[in-house]
Amino acid sequence: MHRFEHLRLHPERPQIRQIRRAAELLRDGLFVVVPTDTSYVLMCRPQATDAIADILKLRQLDDSHLWSVVCGNLSQAATCVRMDNRAYRIVKRCLPGAYTFILPACSSLPRRIFGKRRDVGVRIPDHPVCHLLLEVCGEILLSTTLQFPGDDCPAFDPDEFVPRLKHLSCAVLDVGWGGMTPTTVVDLCEDEPLMLRQGAGEWPA
Repeated sequence: MHRFEHLRLHPERPQIRQIRRAAELLRDGLFVVVPTDTSYVLMCRPQATDAIADILKLRQLDDSHLWSVVCGNLSQAATCVRMDNRAYRIVKRCLPGAYTFILPACSSLPRRIFGKRRDVGVRIPDHPVCHLLLEVCGEILLSTTLQFPGDDCPAFDPDEFVPRLKHLSCAVLDVGWGGMTPTTVVDLCEDEPLMLRQGAGEWPA
């Protein structure tokens, strides 16, 4: 059954009722459009196969797409990636923030999504809405940028992108205009940190 919900929230003091509703929809297997400190993103639970399929179709991506894992805190991150002392110090200094850190993956990550990948990108966004949603959910979520095929930048205006999502089973957490600059991506799997993409987060941090 098709379900779409457009939830409007205060960007700095999000209404807990709306957050709980979004968490309920995630548990029901839908994906949710969530604001972060960089851009709006599409989030779902790792076991939500229909939501994952909808996101891949929406963005015209294949099964090899490199999902990011979004966590509410470093304790959650430690359940899906391994960090040595050096990596932990860097991550602790930068997160929450506009960074994606590539780290060695734990075996607990679902193989049907991540395949035999030995690393995964981890995010802890610095945004009140995203932070509260992750706190209420209490689990890691999969994430990818809300960017439509053929567009040069992420979708930032809910008035423009909500009508393009209404045919899908999902929810939108609308806080007004979002950002358009992606995260800074840093690989921490080798001996020295390697910046793969300069984005909103300053590097060296």
